[in-house]
Amino acid sequence: MKVMTYNIRHGVGCDGCLDLRRIERVIRQEQPDLVGLNEVDIHFHRRSGYRDQIKELALNLGMEGYFAPAFQRKLREPVGQYGNGMLVKHKVLEIEKIRFPGYGDEPRSLLALRLCTEGREFMVVVTHIGLSPWIRRVQFNRLIALYHQYNGPMIVTGDWNVKPSHPRIAQLSTFLTDVQSAGGSQEGTYPCSKPKRRIDYILCSQHFQVEAAWVCKTPDCPSDHLPVVGVLQWKKKC
Repeated sequence: MKVMTYNIRHGVGCDGCLDLRRIERVIRQEQPDLVGLNEVDIHFHRRSGYRDQIKELALNLGMEGYFAPAFQRKLREPVGQYGNGMLVKHKVLEIEKIRFPGYGDEPRSLLALRLCTEGREFMVVVTHIGLSPWIRRVQFNRLIALYHQYNGPMIVTGDWNVKPSHPRIAQLSTFLTDVQSAGGSQEGTYPCSKPKRRIDYILCSQHFQVEAAWVCKTPDCPSDHLPVVGVLQWKKKC
């Protein structure tokens, strides 16, 4: 199973140009089974042409698209939304959406899908962790609670705005594997032009074996982040 996490910055590259086709090409080149997306617009703003980005990407890539809004704009119809999305090839059994208030930071959301592949169920999560310590604590605590509540195979993706040395990453690493690190890569993901910071993650539970992981090089910088890809296999015994 190939998993990707990608903060697409609503399709605006480092050159300031909006071009969702560049994002699409990056995803198509990797042919992932799951893609966690951050900073996705749906009819949100003129910056993205008021388009439904998750619908366009899903349609053009032959995948199913799901979305969890972090906040909305009701200045026009249809209502504009901004948040996290997921593109999947597997059968979706259940969907959960969680919103976090901003309280001085940008509002955030979490999207969790329960999927089935190879006759086995698992949960995949995408979220975008906030910048303030308060909202980070709330989001990480909710993520940990979700893991223990589900108590099954899980994959977590997203832009978390913290380095691997952050205490919260260390806390999660007691029960989730940092896929990029396990795959032998420590490359940065931000900013795209000079990626010095690793802040985008794929984590997985002990039910999966990490076969490989890498940061995708995108010379034309269709976003300010680089995507991370991980190849996972089910373990025979967990």
